[in-house]
Amino acid sequence: MQFTALICLVLTSTASALLTNSSKLDINQKVSIEGIEVLGDSAGEALLNECTQFAQQFIDNAAGPAIEVCGTGIKVSIWLRSRCVEYSKYTETVGACDKSQPASTCVTKSPSTVPVLGHFQSYKIEQC
Repeated sequence: MQFTALICLVLTSTASALLTNSSKLDINQKVSIEGIEVLGDSAGEALLNECTQFAQQFIDNAAGPAIEVCGTGIKVSIWLRSRCVEYSKYTETVGACDKSQPASTCVTKSPSTVPVLGHFQSYKIEQC
């Protein structure tokens, strides 16, 4: 009987720890593409560590997309190719991976600041 109670206690503690740690990011960590949140409060964390292709309208339009990363615990790596693989020197990173900056820090890059960005096709959101 005591053994059964001990097993139940261990399983309950383990399940509680898993539920508590299910959220990896704090509320300051957000990523928006052309003003649409793709990671954060309203979008969730499904794209974290996933190679994702830009929507076709961004690939077809060399004037976009604008990528904004808020918070100091995440970054977005952007690749020219659609498979999140490096191609020569064509890789960009957006984000302030600097914990000494305020948690509300936001960094934005777009083809107006980095012209070649208008030709990039895939991205991955990662923790710093």
